Amino acid sequence: MIMAVRPLRALLAFHRHGTIAAAAEEVHLSPAAVSVQLKLLEEQLGIPLFERTKRSIRLTSAGYGVVPLVEKVLTAYEELLRHSGSSSIHGRISLGVVNNVLVGVFPAVVQRVIRDCPGMEINVSMGTSPDLVAKVAAGLLDAAVVSQPPKSLGDEFIVHKLFDEPIALIQLPHSARGSLRDVLGACPYIALDRDTWAGRQIQNHLERQEIDVEPIMELNSQEAILAAVRFGLGVTVLPLTRGADIGHDERLKITRIAGLSRTISMAERKTHIRSNMTAQVLSSFKSVLAESAATGKTAAARRAAPAKAARRPRTGD
Repeated sequence: MIMAVRPLRALLAFHRHGTIAAAAEEVHLSPAAVSVQLKLLEEQLGIPLFERTKRSIRLTSAGYGVVPLVEKVLTAYEELLRHSGSSSIHGRISLGVVNNVLVGVFPAVVQRVIRDCPGMEINVSMGTSPDLVAKVAAGLLDAAVVSQPPKSLGDEFIVHKLFDEPIALIQLPHSARGSLRDVLGACPYIALDRDTWAGRQIQNHLERQEIDVEPIMELNSQEAILAAVRFGLGVTVLPLTRGADIGHDERLKITRIAGLSRTISMAERKTHIRSNMTAQVLSSFKSVLAESAATGKTAAARRAAPAKAARRPRTGD
């Protein structure tokens, strides 16, 4: 029996999205064509992969069982194409991203991917790190850009470190002074959701320092937390989002906490059919970060130059 690749791609797209219409959009076919492909696959395998009603279709237990096997087949097929030199990067990748990265460097990364691989599309989902990694494990996402997990994700994952973000005490300039303990003891505390990995990391640091503070609010949006601080509702401890330029906000007083930072990483399964696309995203991330670092050094040198000139001793008069 010779089996075509297209029905296999249709099956994975349906498993990922749960509807014929969404699967059709991913594989660039009409919904009717996807239905035909799924029916063809079912007939070729000779087992009921789908449970159909007048209004819906869903995978059977047998259907769920063949998904990992189909992923392995398509992964091997893509690898064969790469070795033959006939594969160009095209198609759609599903990528999960924590929300603070979305407002930081990620737009520049997407722009780089579009420039270098015009045949590649990125479907972005936002969420918390634990939720996004769970979706990667289930095959619902190809990869996720997340906070570094508190422990190993397991042997089925590859975790690529992208960059570090310092964690800082953030407050209004006229609020309390002193150490982290002093400020949190004197001001209302607005916490990053402790169910997120970054929020848990911050809470663990406070506990190690024996700083016992009860937050007045606990939010999973760093933008919402910063807005609350700007309105004078309290102080917070947050990672300084790379690319968001929070450090130059004159409305805020920012004090970095020595020895405390958050790592942003990209997590993917060791084996999946879009590894060539995740490799391209990873490459684009590294290029954008390298260029950003070089630009930052140049800007810092320019800012320092006038200060040095001002301190230069006068020789005339």
